[in-house]
Amino acid sequence: MRPKTFDPDEATALALQAFWHSGFEATNMPDLLKSMGLGRASFYNAFGSKREIFLKSLNLYFATVDAHLTQAMAQDATREKSVTHLIDAILAVTQHESVWRGCLIGNTALEMGSKDTEISLQLGRGVRMLRKKFAEALKKPSADKSFNDVNVEALALHLVAGIQGLLVLAKAGLPRADIARARNLLISTLN
Repeated sequence: MRPKTFDPDEATALALQAFWHSGFEATNMPDLLKSMGLGRASFYNAFGSKREIFLKSLNLYFATVDAHLTQAMAQDATREKSVTHLIDAILAVTQHESVWRGCLIGNTALEMGSKDTEISLQLGRGVRMLRKKFAEALKKPSADKSFNDVNVEALALHLVAGIQGLLVLAKAGLPRADIARARNLLISTLN
């Protein structure tokens, strides 16, 4: 067997982009192989199946988004700034060249639902990561230095549900002015 002449991590990143653009079912094998720059034998020797590379792509997506969101709120001292920066960072990562591509978590949930238990479990992991980021932001003091009593877990879930719904609507063509209004309403839930 010949040695690998490609970087599996780079190939996974290219697969992630293909799946994010078209979804799991609509990404056919010829398109996936072309996007990854791989031949059929190299692909199957390295990754096994389309489903396996999809699972690896989800893991890469979660790690990338987690790092992006951590950086987005790293310097924020208040809950308001942290939540605002998280929402804006999520909105920024889900656009590509002015086109809303949505969140891979939401896109996959809408496409695959609960048809695949392992993928559903992976999606749950992604949702927990988002909830954790919002909870971290919500645990910071408010701008007026008060530590008003908020139900952090419930509000974190509300923010995740709100941003996921907004991303689905944005991908479906919601006008930018409405996206901005909905963004502002999510942020206003902190007051």
